[in-house]
Amino acid sequence: MYHIIYIFIFLILSPILKIKAIRKGYDFSFKERFVLYKDSLENCIWIHCASVGELNTAKPIFKFLKEKGFNVVITVSSPRGKKYAQKTYPDAVIRELPFDFVFSVRRFLRVYKPKALIILEEELWYNLVRITSLEIPVFLFNGRISQKSFGFYKFFKRFYKKILQSFKLIACRSKEDEERFKYICSKCNTILCGDLKYISSLDEKDIQINFPKKNLIVAGSTYKKEEEILLKALKNLPDYILVLAPRHIERIKETKKLIENFKHKYELFSETKNVDKNTKVYLIDTLGVLSSTYKYANIAFIGGTIEDIGGHNPLEALLKGIPIIVGKNHYKIKSVLEDFKEFVYIIEDENDILKSIKKIEKKEFSFNIKEKVERIKNCYENILKKYLL
Repeated sequence: MYHIIYIFIFLILSPILKIKAIRKGYDFSFKERFVLYKDSLENCIWIHCASVGELNTAKPIFKFLKEKGFNVVITVSSPRGKKYAQKTYPDAVIRELPFDFVFSVRRFLRVYKPKALIILEEELWYNLVRITSLEIPVFLFNGRISQKSFGFYKFFKRFYKKILQSFKLIACRSKEDEERFKYICSKCNTILCGDLKYISSLDEKDIQINFPKKNLIVAGSTYKKEEEILLKALKNLPDYILVLAPRHIERIKETKKLIENFKHKYELFSETKNVDKNTKVYLIDTLGVLSSTYKYANIAFIGGTIEDIGGHNPLEALLKGIPIIVGKNHYKIKSVLEDFKEFVYIIEDENDILKSIKKIEKKEFSFNIKEKVERIKNCYENILKKYLL
């Protein structure tokens, strides 16, 4: 039944997808989708990523495999994803995912002869998984079933059970996801590893800054209202230096004037890397520096959370073991904050900032966060070592 439905959908949608791709400046290749090409790649692992998000999530897996001497072929589900993958993974072979016909999947396996297939998150194509699993082990990494899609899975439980049974192992991103997989397929081989997105794979500049022996608050991607609150609170924090990185670099002049209004002594990153002992604010006026400054921090403030922006990336701080303070407008990063809720302090104003800082001073956070991230990293790497090395 699946094959009949898939052929029917294919006949209707493939011309539409082709036209849409051309209009957006991408190439939707039937040649690639039917695997009508010759190629070869020795000692390779196949990774499939549906979208740009999964391509980013896969970075630590790709890095580990390359370090162990594997070649990697990455398939993507869209022409846009292919373009991004080619830019992000220059050392990999990038292909569009074969159509979910038995002959297409089998031809792809014959062309590349991969030793294993790793699928990211929730891309559960019937023939892709079932046919491939007859020849090589298939893994689902960062496996997830959202609450929104769980009802669909339950309605087609028998269908998805057949797919899930074909996985060698399903490494789940959360306890809730593992429970949902088990509900659909109670005998499936699952393990709770955690979310791969917490393993930082960003290249970081090795920037050295000499700070005096004081506590540091690094405030990243800030806006004017947030800077005013932080600068006001700083007057009551004699043992702290505020490292301030505005979200928009063109606001540096405005931010300098704001600091002067609060009568704080400040220095600019572009002018010195040796911070004076009497400096209260160290202003980051250069792009690409913020991530490196977190390693010096005792506490981080995440910008865009007092202003109604929704919050900017907190992982650069969290993954360095830094407890964070955020405002109430953190809806864009809510899931991240929930995962690390014991390390997050939510504030309303400068008085809450002072209270939060006092609480943070009494606790040890860094090792807990680092250990949590290391456990996630080790879980996925141990799977790869067990089955592939």
